[in-house]
Amino acid sequence: MYKKIVPVILLSVALTACGSANKEATPATESNTVATNESATTAQATTTEFKTYDADLFSIDYPASWKEYDTSNLNQPSVQIAFVDPAPKAKFADNLNVTMEASSSNTTAKANSEQLIKFYETSATYMENFKLIEYKDNDNNSGVLVGEYTQPETKENVVLTQYLVPSNGNFYAISLSLGKASYDNGGKAMVDQMIESFTLNDETNTNNEVTAEQATSSAQTVTADMMTEVVPNVVEDGALDDSTYNYIVDNSNLFPATTAADKKLAKAEVDSTITSKHLFKNINPYLDTMVSLTGDIIQVQEQETAYGTVATIHISDENDNSIVGIYKGSTGDILDGDNVTMRGVPTASYSFENVGGGTTNAVLLTVSTIQKN
Repeated sequence: MYKKIVPVILLSVALTACGSANKEATPATESNTVATNESATTAQATTTEFKTYDADLFSIDYPASWKEYDTSNLNQPSVQIAFVDPAPKAKFADNLNVTMEASSSNTTAKANSEQLIKFYETSATYMENFKLIEYKDNDNNSGVLVGEYTQPETKENVVLTQYLVPSNGNFYAISLSLGKASYDNGGKAMVDQMIESFTLNDETNTNNEVTAEQATSSAQTVTADMMTEVVPNVVEDGALDDSTYNYIVDNSNLFPATTAADKKLAKAEVDSTITSKHLFKNINPYLDTMVSLTGDIIQVQEQETAYGTVATIHISDENDNSIVGIYKGSTGDILDGDNVTMRGVPTASYSFENVGGGTTNAVLLTVSTIQKN
């Protein structure tokens, strides 16, 4: 449910989840769309007419019949552009997206693809039976990953192709998701055309001040972006509240707080008058407030995900209330049964089935700090 390089699977996930239910994708104004290119020949000798999306940072061809998807619905600043087939012939809507995140200068597509494959195979709840078809290295540390999976809701087989491109401190991911029948019936040639057409406008990255500003902005949103993906996976029909998203971004140095100075700031941010009783009564007034909750760990788990190490910590406090914390990092020597204090921002209230066959009500916490008592 998490990502290290945030853009890599972002919109593929969103459109995979909604493709069958929202066949009429929301059109957006195509002010950046320019001249039509020569069409590409498919496996069945039919033709696909392409248009070119030309932005400041990059350009890419896409099928002329596809419509621009309104990415503001996703609340994900890493998404640069997306297009979707508005009239799919199956329950899955073929789609394209380009995303960008800041990355270190030594980031390679190969290293990131290895994390992605592991994530798809073990942790992506929106993918069933993911299998790698191939991965190929390209020039300049870029690469192409191709895999196949089943969409749980519709049982449609989907082929996911991702062109992973590190450049100038940014990491671009061009993600193309096509239904298996569409991919086999000429779609592969169409995918190849789109990947081959992707061009970076390097001159736009020559201004170091702008690039640094972009990198800082992206780094500030990583944990918030992660939680926008976590919440729908935990809470049925759930979504991260805007006030929580903004709070995490505005205090990005505290999520997680790793230095002594930031841990001190996190502690100072806590509203000590708020207890779990307040949160379970009504979480809404506290969605942008730092709280501190102490309890015994029922279970702590860590996963090596596409975001790196992410921990899930389930505690029961003195009021027998269940709090589940999501911490972007390792919890060190903390184990089940330990008494800990978590500081963080209340993110959602939800319920889950417990081992006894009943239902447990819980509060989801985006964790800033965790310490053993």
